[in-house]
Amino acid sequence: MPNNRSHLAAAILFLAMALLLAACQTSQPIVEEDEPAYIARIEKHRAVRDNHYRTTPFSAFGLLDRHYFDNEERLTIGNNSEADLKIKDPAVDNIHAIIEGLTPAPQFTAVGEVLKIENPEEKIPGLVLKNKTGFRIGRYHLRYNVSKSGRRNVEVYDPEHPNVKGFESLDYFPVDPAYRVTGTIIPFDDPEEIEILDSHGNADPHYLYGELRFTVNGPDQTLELYTKTLDPEKLAKDRHMLIFQDLTSGKETYPAARYLYVEGKARGEVEIDFNMAFNPSCNYSYVYTCPFPRPKNRLKVAIEAGEKYYKKHAVPVEQAAGM
Repeated sequence: MPNNRSHLAAAILFLAMALLLAACQTSQPIVEEDEPAYIARIEKHRAVRDNHYRTTPFSAFGLLDRHYFDNEERLTIGNNSEADLKIKDPAVDNIHAIIEGLTPAPQFTAVGEVLKIENPEEKIPGLVLKNKTGFRIGRYHLRYNVSKSGRRNVEVYDPEHPNVKGFESLDYFPVDPAYRVTGTIIPFDDPEEIEILDSHGNADPHYLYGELRFTVNGPDQTLELYTKTLDPEKLAKDRHMLIFQDLTSGKETYPAARYLYVEGKARGEVEIDFNMAFNPSCNYSYVYTCPFPRPKNRLKVAIEAGEKYYKKHAVPVEQAAGM
């Protein structure tokens, strides 16, 4: 009897795993919509994105600093040269705030005046920090972050920076339905771990998941697919990100790369909409670290779709006042 129960439990487990894998490998078909509705949808997406950069207290155009403190038990923030995270501003005390603890949710203690982002009149004496917790010190907006790998950092944003104040909208190619194509994901049997260099020269680990094959502007194309996870559920949630260059790179588009999310299927057909291609955040602030494409992801055709190179910076971010 125990043997039969063991076999039954194993069969149920195998069936559950098979159903999970099948669910991750299937998806809803590409929704058909007429051209005016499609163009309106893409333009609405762009308007929402532009409005986000204009209104968020953490606009990418105002990022001044990102301080990592992976194994530090205590991080001090202040105007003093001995502070771990320095904010050169008369409104900031020598030691203005302290973060203590090695856990992903450390204790934050305000020594000077610290205000809430949502309510600038409400002071914060102390709190337990969570991922994406934001607060104000002087005129600056700060945010505590915990990455998926567990790395901790504090970012400093200046809402008064000319790059933020001068922002109106990003630049885009006109929406062109011809750049909305169908591709096929061909996974590798045993995806290898690779390192992709980022904009600061660091090695960013990824899995080389497989290939994405498609046709655009005539020739057949193949791009490498990279992912941070091989777990089917996480892949379906996070999606694949294409990192690519094309013949517009360095001319109409950002020289280093553009990115594009693709449905996180395990294999099979997916929609590739280059009208949704976007620039890495390092186009807006040099503080960001952005992975660059490997040689195989440099297309020999021009992808005249998606976001163009943003060149309207009023002042280089690294020369921002106060940092």
